[in-house]
Amino acid sequence: EEKAQGIERAPFGITGFETAFPLLYTNLVKKGVITLEQLIQFLTEKPADTFGLEAGRLKEGRAADITIIDLEQEEEIDPTTFLSKGKNTPFAGWKCQGWPVMTIVGGKIAWQKESALV
Repeated sequence: EEKAQGIERAPFGITGFETAFPLLYTNLVKKGVITLEQLIQFLTEKPADTFGLEAGRLKEGRAADITIIDLEQEEEIDPTTFLSKGKNTPFAGWKCQGWPVMTIVGGKIAWQKESALV
């Protein structure tokens, strides 16, 4: 209930995690501001390093925690499709490329987009 009140009455904050990669890919990588490799580092290695975590990299002998992205897939940001309880976003209606189609955690599929081909 608390998160379904609309942006004016809901608690502060927006849902950003579900749209982070498509927004950054479309507005930074596609426009040549940064490379795809840099974006991946900013979202994986850099946060892990900041918090001193042994994560953020694929290494032999470790379970794979990865997200598969379809870089060609273009969608409009639609908060009604968010998996998060929070549906507030200033980016509703923006068209972005580079959407997740599968998440693998501990070497097992944790989430898969319905339309994804395996």
